[in-house]
Amino acid sequence: MKHILMAGALACGTLFSASGATAAVATNYGNCDTAGVFEAPFTYIACSGGYDKNILNNSTNGVDSQKDALQALDFDTTDFDFNSFFKIDSLNGADVTSPPAPLMTGITIFGIHFGGGSVLGNVTAFYKFDAGAGTTTIPFATNGSSGWVLYQTGGDTGDVVPEPATWAMMIAGFGLVGAAMRRRGGNATVSA
Repeated sequence: MKHILMAGALACGTLFSASGATAAVATNYGNCDTAGVFEAPFTYIACSGGYDKNILNNSTNGVDSQKDALQALDFDTTDFDFNSFFKIDSLNGADVTSPPAPLMTGITIFGIHFGGGSVLGNVTAFYKFDAGAGTTTIPFATNGSSGWVLYQTGGDTGDVVPEPATWAMMIAGFGLVGAAMRRRGGNATVSA
């Protein structure tokens, strides 16, 4: 009888500790890609979340939820300091602009909390976008923008495959260079 009670207590303890591990992550409504969040032409590569309320803080619940969202965006949180990042505590419904935010370049990842007046509701969402050579504004089409955190900017844009039109221009350019060299007899001369 003792063994049955101990086995039952052990099973309950395991069940509660397993549920406790996920209990630190806020409810994720998964509504980050709802239409009407951003003004055109702003577009993003991926988004994560719609986490219940504001999780842009260093509480256990906040950090665990941020890690969950960032890992979904392929951001390595292993050595990331959740006590030290660029943060705007109150946007008061405004767009994110530089300044005060830094110039955003390349692959950029940010988190944004929207209050109840937004199309997402009172949630925190995370976005990954390619800022290219630089962008100074993230324009919101919805009300309620509140806290904002910049996790990464200046990230490598990766191996981007050129568009077909770009390939055509490159091939035509090589053809023109070849034709010009052929007319000259293949001897290139440099004149000053």
